[in-house]
Amino acid sequence: MKQSALAQDLEPNRILIIRFARLGDVILLVPAIKLLRRRFPNANLSALVDHRYAPILEICSSVDEVIAVNRIALRDERKLVAARKIFSLANRIRGGRYDIVIDFQSFRETNLLAWYSQATLRLGLKRNHSPYLRFCFNMEPVLEDKSQHVSSVFVSLLKPLGIGPYWDDPLLDLSSEDLAKAEEFLICHDASSNSLLLGFNVGAGSRGRMWPKQKFASLAKKLIWECDATVIVFSGPQDGASSKQVAELINDPRCIVANQLSLRSLAAVMSRCKLLVTNDTGPMHLGPAVGVPTLGLFSLGYPENYRPLGDSSRFVKREPIDTLPVEEVYENVIEMIDAVQRSALPRKVSLI
Repeated sequence: MKQSALAQDLEPNRILIIRFARLGDVILLVPAIKLLRRRFPNANLSALVDHRYAPILEICSSVDEVIAVNRIALRDERKLVAARKIFSLANRIRGGRYDIVIDFQSFRETNLLAWYSQATLRLGLKRNHSPYLRFCFNMEPVLEDKSQHVSSVFVSLLKPLGIGPYWDDPLLDLSSEDLAKAEEFLICHDASSNSLLLGFNVGAGSRGRMWPKQKFASLAKKLIWECDATVIVFSGPQDGASSKQVAELINDPRCIVANQLSLRSLAAVMSRCKLLVTNDTGPMHLGPAVGVPTLGLFSLGYPENYRPLGDSSRFVKREPIDTLPVEEVYENVIEMIDAVQRSALPRKVSLI
């Protein structure tokens, strides 16, 4: 039987997907995961992921099991201890008796894990300018297309399984408990449920991707004054000081600092915002993933590959990012707020 026929006729009991890094890429994998679930509704779907990003897939109801790996600890371990742990992980994967293994990461080690699994079907992404161990797979590789959005690239990897190139629901599945904690957070900070809640994600992985704090503050002041908005300032663990500094520049009680949140809490609080304005960084993709129209501020990155998903989302780009004027961002925000307020359809957040 030809490979393509075998792939499309197979009804798997167990599927494993592999994607260790990074936060944004793991979030952008969700549409492909949901398409896999739709195609194979009765299969057990497991995901092998870096422990830092495991919470994202734990709030994706299409995933049955999350296998979290602390790759940083493995890297820093003594060689003998690390080798023992890697061998234990490999045996766990082989013991899973997976029918399909899909390597969305395509590192040498993930290629080898796919091979060692002995899965009936093993397919992987052949990335540009990166090693690809062809012997590890029994399906033809899917070539990375740099002209496509990363989420589309992930979906294209499913084509050999008879899954077409169409979008599925990209939303994460926040629980009622997650949303209740978000509501509690807002109540604790005196944020009225009737307020126009706007999220600002002011951190980023590098200085070259960070819109200046003074400009975020100027935008916030303008929106607080002219739209009677409440601004929630987010930042990641490495950028905690940034959110506090922006809040100090805003200097208004209608500004809330929300740093040091867990990924689940970050997603839940973001879901309460009407709009997210964010630097080009991993948490940018959380906005669309919880149904929030998102304005991405780009400089060094590639919007064609990493723009925020969703028809209601937008991006603007200037390089260097310092030259992006407040007025241009403000005009985009106002247009997006107007579109949200005109829409008769409620924003969709899945509950489990």
